[in-house]
Amino acid sequence: MPQLPRYEYTGPVDCTIPTNREVLKGKSVVVTGGKNRMGEPTARAFAAEGAFVAISDLDITKGNGVAEELKLYRNAQFVKCDTTSWEDQVSMFEAAIAHSPHKSCDIVIANAGISRASGDDLWPLDDPDSAPVKPKLNIVNVNLIGTMYTWKLAVHYFRKQPDTEDWDRCFIMTGSMTAWIDSPANWQYTSTKYALQGLMRTARRNSHEQGIRINYVAPCYVKSAIRSAEDEAQADI
Repeated sequence: MPQLPRYEYTGPVDCTIPTNREVLKGKSVVVTGGKNRMGEPTARAFAAEGAFVAISDLDITKGNGVAEELKLYRNAQFVKCDTTSWEDQVSMFEAAIAHSPHKSCDIVIANAGISRASGDDLWPLDDPDSAPVKPKLNIVNVNLIGTMYTWKLAVHYFRKQPDTEDWDRCFIMTGSMTAWIDSPANWQYTSTKYALQGLMRTARRNSHEQGIRINYVAPCYVKSAIRSAEDEAQADI
């Protein structure tokens, strides 16, 4: 068995160098959780550069609204998708490919995620004199299992297209700075972001064999609608 090349850290990206956005024109892009948070501006930015964007989410009204606003680019569509459903994600990828001019899947942004505002009952202490209460792990299912489904499918569809410079095979996960710091009262969310960093670190050792680039974006405090209505005006990690 050939030995894998050693992973080498080449330093941080020099953000002062302008990026060549022309390469995005005509590319097929999937954005999960694309109706709000960082997903929506991401989808808008890709569409503005001429990429064919599939915006996936559960909120049909908001998702269709974003896609409708982007009609002027004629290259955006909304696909209803529950990322915890394998079948939904397969349909999402198929729709994105069918919509693209080259019938391809070039860039996948695994952005869908929820936080403790959606309910994290892993830590709350139960009455020691009563039966223990089974916690709901919805945050784990969306943030981790859903992203693993997205990764598995992205690899599958990436490999259906030529591995040449004219195409792309790029996978990007929305992580968090909580994957490097302690985040009290944020149990499931923090655990999933640590786990996604682990997925990136594991996948990067082999993804090059399939011509796939994998990235983990770790924002810190970002105001978004990931929180519930009563505290959405507050910052979100």
